[in-house]
Amino acid sequence: MTNFSHNLTESASMYPDRPAVRMDDQVLTYAALDDAASRMVTLLRGSGVEPGDRVGLMLPNVPQFAISYYGILRAGGVVVPMNPLLKEREVEYYLRDSGAKLLLAWHEFAAEAEAGAKAAGPDFLAVAPGDWDFQAALAATPPATDPVSRSDDDTAVILYTSGTTGKPKGAKLTHGGLNRNQAVTARTLIQVGPDDVVMGCLPLFHVFGMTCGMNAAISSGATLTLIQRFDPAKALQVIERDGVTVFGGVPTMHAAMLGVADRDSYDVSALRCCVSGGAALPVEVLRGFEAAFGCIILEGYGLSESSPVASLNHPDAVRKPGSVGTPIEGVRMRLVDDQRAPIAPGEKAC
Repeated sequence: MTNFSHNLTESASMYPDRPAVRMDDQVLTYAALDDAASRMVTLLRGSGVEPGDRVGLMLPNVPQFAISYYGILRAGGVVVPMNPLLKEREVEYYLRDSGAKLLLAWHEFAAEAEAGAKAAGPDFLAVAPGDWDFQAALAATPPATDPVSRSDDDTAVILYTSGTTGKPKGAKLTHGGLNRNQAVTARTLIQVGPDDVVMGCLPLFHVFGMTCGMNAAISSGATLTLIQRFDPAKALQVIERDGVTVFGGVPTMHAAMLGVADRDSYDVSALRCCVSGGAALPVEVLRGFEAAFGCIILEGYGLSESSPVASLNHPDAVRKPGSVGTPIEGVRMRLVDDQRAPIAPGEKAC
């Protein structure tokens, strides 16, 4: 593989006029997304970004996230996704720790982003689409040529963990690892194709939304329909409006949608598959959701370091409520004790 961004280029060559990313009335076809990402390369190079450089991406779920993400990869850079709600001190830490050269931040969060970039040092540059006309800049910029060549082992994304045991730590995700995980997810788990519409309400700066939502959709020629901030009624409205077929969410999202008072008034008949992760899904929520919306929920487990899916209740196998399923294709698991010795079946881990 040359560069993980080649998935966008390939989808654009096969489905140029199909919608790639949508957010309400904003629609980017595959040809438009591919062109914008190519122009983004030129803009990045104009800001001094070279292959291997880290670029912070502090954007919510908006089409500009996908443009910037694939543009950074195409330029040979490394994407550092950041929660747009980070404060100055956190922004400074992420930039310093990752060694970022540039920070792209959404205009609503420009103040904290720029303050953090300034505190990180004079070599950091923060660009906010609110102050910098993103679309006009792209339109006035010539597209770049072919993507910078990358190997499977080259870092594509540095994703910061939650920091529950100290400061957040950056997990380095490679071009090959990200591509393999999205491909297995799309082909064997959610079984997504060019006729599907994938809901993008999980944060794209998080590995769940990034891989199972954006990357799997774009690599399959499907449509990614975005919600900038999750709202259960809005989610049901978008499912009906866009004919969403695949929904990924954390348990609280499924529970919130199930709790919408007039949920039966929405036509969600296109919905066929939901994925739940991030926390344990209560069995009563799983059963209630499936009964109410007429689709299956595949509960699974993953972690940032594995890009992220590691196990799932597979769609073509017996599903076990309350379980995270079995290892996905290419993954092996074993249960060990504190000394890393294997634990026999029926034996307690501690």
